[in-house]
Amino acid sequence: MRRAGLIKPLLRINNHKSRVWKENYATHIDTDYAECLLDPKEYLDFKRQLRQISVHPKDGHTCLQLECRLCERNRQPAAAQTRGGTAEQGLLAYVNKRTGAFICPNCDLKTSLANALAAYQVPTPAGYQRPPQKKPVYETRFPNLIDVTPEACDALGIKGLKESQLNAIGAQFEPEQNLLHFKLRNAAQQVVGEKVLHLSDRHEETFQGTTISGLLVHGTGNKSKAVLVSNLIDFIVLSSQNLETHCIVCLPYELKMLPQECLPGLERFKELVFWLHYDSSHNWDAARAFAQKIDEKRCLLIRPTETEPAPHLALRRRLNLRHILLKATPVRHKAITTFGAMKNDILSELQNIEKVNGVKWKRFPVLNKLLKGHRRGELTILTGPTGSGKTTFMSEYSLDLAMQGVSTLWGSFEIRNTRLAATLLRQYVGYPLDNKLQEFHHWATEFERMPLYFMTFHGQQPLKPVLEAIEHASYVHDVMHVIIDNLQFMMGVSSMRGDKFWEQDAIIAAFRSFATKHNVHVTLVMHPRKERQEDDLTTSSVFGTAKATQEADNVLIIQDKRLTSVRGKKYLQIAKNRYSGDLGIMPLEFDKEALSYSSQIQNAKRRKEKVEPATEA
Repeated sequence: MRRAGLIKPLLRINNHKSRVWKENYATHIDTDYAECLLDPKEYLDFKRQLRQISVHPKDGHTCLQLECRLCERNRQPAAAQTRGGTAEQGLLAYVNKRTGAFICPNCDLKTSLANALAAYQVPTPAGYQRPPQKKPVYETRFPNLIDVTPEACDALGIKGLKESQLNAIGAQFEPEQNLLHFKLRNAAQQVVGEKVLHLSDRHEETFQGTTISGLLVHGTGNKSKAVLVSNLIDFIVLSSQNLETHCIVCLPYELKMLPQECLPGLERFKELVFWLHYDSSHNWDAARAFAQKIDEKRCLLIRPTETEPAPHLALRRRLNLRHILLKATPVRHKAITTFGAMKNDILSELQNIEKVNGVKWKRFPVLNKLLKGHRRGELTILTGPTGSGKTTFMSEYSLDLAMQGVSTLWGSFEIRNTRLAATLLRQYVGYPLDNKLQEFHHWATEFERMPLYFMTFHGQQPLKPVLEAIEHASYVHDVMHVIIDNLQFMMGVSSMRGDKFWEQDAIIAAFRSFATKHNVHVTLVMHPRKERQEDDLTTSSVFGTAKATQEADNVLIIQDKRLTSVRGKKYLQIAKNRYSGDLGIMPLEFDKEALSYSSQIQNAKRRKEKVEPATEA
């Protein structure tokens, strides 16, 4: 990484800017900087210190591999003499090259680089306490497991499948709950969880610890290629094909997320083929997002088309699975490409147009007609007058998506996280809980399941730590939607005396670049410039230069005419829509009890109120 060399020309060009701006923002113009969440200097220092104590790590695709000095067996003197501190022998630990997490699958340990390095030093530094360790022992939730029966095998509906094949890939049957059970293992082949398939309705569940995560792998250890599938049906279909060249790997959480604790289990593979079943629109880009996490250079993708569907659909249509596997193409193209290279991508999108359109809103059907859906990799700007309800609308907007599985990161720089979370909870429940405190724990438990995360920043913040937090959430939690509320509060008072517009443009450019590079949807809430109350806001009303609306894919404006007209209305205007070009308005009627702008929620409440008096009568 030539980080310094790329930044110096930028500093020469802008040498009239203040030093504060350079320290906080200039480094993020360097596109290579975002390749590493871990501070590059800290990472290089760690490798250098390991070499100084004769520990030579092996550089993997996503992790450094080295002998774990925290494991009891590796700390024995005899073992140390015979192994000589190399990474090829002994019990291996893994250091994630993006986050710096030190993970040992043998002793169930996850710690920081600094804490891990102290254990390698001889003598051990004074005052150092070795992290607690234990051998992973996972207790199953299903004690009554038996071998797969012919009836259970037939319930899958896979032609030609035999119960002996299911038993051979590690499947077990639970007769009382009518489900198939599979064990999840970590990189040390220790059982750390389980994944089950309910035969009645084909839905899957995953049970693992909070700090560990494993994979379901079928195939011998000497294969260097693997096919990654997202569900157990596809895993069973491909495992029964006895592929000579590939192992079969089932992801633990389908296409929702890929924990970094799983990555050591994929280190041994030089080639990974994504052959996924896209069951909903929000996970359409999951393969590309996961490929960025596990090194795009070794990833191939089978694009879903009518002739190359998911494995279980291909088997049902009597297609040749081996021929489809040979058609896998690289996820990452070179800098210059041709139409022939993009042809399959285009065909796949045309045949799956509804999924490509993005996640549909359930509370705001008008947005589905205009924007078509919520897509990753885009930049949206929401603006409106002060006090018009931008934060309240955006919280419900994001809640709608989160309830459909879109992992969301909130950066609330204007209001406290507790107040924001209380608003989201009230919108989720549909009424205030202050008079129904006995229901709080029930709804809080339900709400905790939402894939919502919150940054702890408040008020003015430099761009550097904010982007680092967002990138960490994108990598570790597979966040798909990031909200910055609002941009002016994050910037605070400009330190550059009259050049605040230039500073804002640089920040917007950084968010635009991040959204595209990491395939994350970024929503910026922004104040408009001061306009006359009787005038409508336009794209030119967004505070700052034209840079904001030029970079944005979508521009949403809350127009509030209630203060200037007796019959004035409040509505959301779609002023820019780069995807489909459709523009229009969505009326906004506010339900104060539910803090909701959704016509769907309000109509349901009216119907309920009509039914209740009739029932009482």
